[in-house]
Amino acid sequence: MESIQAATSFVSHEVESSRLFFLDPIEDENFAVVFGGFERCSADYRIDRGDFPWYSLEFVSHGFGRLRLGDAEAELAPGSFYIYGPAVPHMIESSPDNPLGKYFVGFTGAEVGSFLERYDLQPGFISRCVKGEPIRRAFDSLIARGIRKSKLARPLCATITRQLLLMCRDDAAEPVNTDTPAYATYARCREFIERNFLTNTTLDAVAKACEVNAPYLCRLFARFHDESPYQLLTRLRMEHASRILLESKSSVKSVAAALGFKDAFHFSRVFKSVHHVPPSRFRQSMHPQWPS
Repeated sequence: MESIQAATSFVSHEVESSRLFFLDPIEDENFAVVFGGFERCSADYRIDRGDFPWYSLEFVSHGFGRLRLGDAEAELAPGSFYIYGPAVPHMIESSPDNPLGKYFVGFTGAEVGSFLERYDLQPGFISRCVKGEPIRRAFDSLIARGIRKSKLARPLCATITRQLLLMCRDDAAEPVNTDTPAYATYARCREFIERNFLTNTTLDAVAKACEVNAPYLCRLFARFHDESPYQLLTRLRMEHASRILLESKSSVKSVAAALGFKDAFHFSRVFKSVHHVPPSRFRQSMHPQWPS
């Protein structure tokens, strides 16, 4: 199997921030995870490879871009996922106006090919899940287990990766009709939230800016998404907070103030509802010596 040094050499530097893990390879593993993570791409993000040593599943959490796998091309949007692997040329390019945020996992082993073939997920597969929150949660669990590197990290990560592949395939099996005025309105409102979550921080503000009423906006999200518009808004704001906590030494109180929270305790409760740990513990898990 390829080494960790080989895996790190494929990491893109055209990213604004990332959460990554790498696992030591063990000989004769039938299904093994080599690396995984999440990256918020920069405006100039572009990957163009003729080959890749491992199989890889990538899932777009937010933003837009363009993809080419072999001879197939697709536009990338939230919920897009795709699989590539050895001998599959691929190009992934982010939109400069709304850069990609995407999860990924690389895996290998003697049983991978038969697993993918069994579920019609061969390299080159491109599709989209309209409701992606369960997949995001599974990827977050994968990253958390990979970063911990406990004694059971390898089998746990392999199991979660199999689960992710099956979830993506299952959710792609029943596509939603996106060629309707209702879906177009939903997509426009979701894109507005993704672009403006730091300045439009309430449901009423979003609805007014998108020229729809709040109850209708909630009905659209109930139909086409697995989060309410307020839950999406909150998650994006707390993901932004997590990046500040990991990339700067700003105190939790100052991060709360920067996001418009007058009460740091309220901010901590909201942060914990998204990340399942308080902001101070979230930071300490990555930077034990930094201030809380």
